[in-house]
Amino acid sequence: MKKMVLAAVAVVALVVVAGGAWWALGGDDEKTERGTCGNVTWELGAEDEDGGVEVTFELQSAAPGETWQVVIEQDGTEIYSGSRQTDEDAELDVDVTVSDKDGSSFSATATPESGEACTASLDR
Repeated sequence: MKKMVLAAVAVVALVVVAGGAWWALGGDDEKTERGTCGNVTWELGAEDEDGGVEVTFELQSAAPGETWQVVIEQDGTEIYSGSRQTDEDAELDVDVTVSDKDGSSFSATATPESGEACTASLDR
């Protein structure tokens, strides 16, 4: 029984030390911004991943089946452009990975077929 308790204490200590080291080194370096445009909510995130940055844009609209033109830029340079439809939950998601991870700012502009553009921005 003592051996099991000591083993459990050792595991907990290891997790605490590893977690502290991970936190001290900056964790996973993820940043997210959220906002609204009229009746639309959005989330724009950027996270370091495998030597690059994964950029994620999510939009929650009013209705399923809406078509949106989406443009994502990094430091003013287009990294994604395309047409997306909201799913059965009136959501659309765009993920793109870029290689440059230093000093970046990101923006996403989503424009419905009929309506005004919604722009999200994120500075890392």
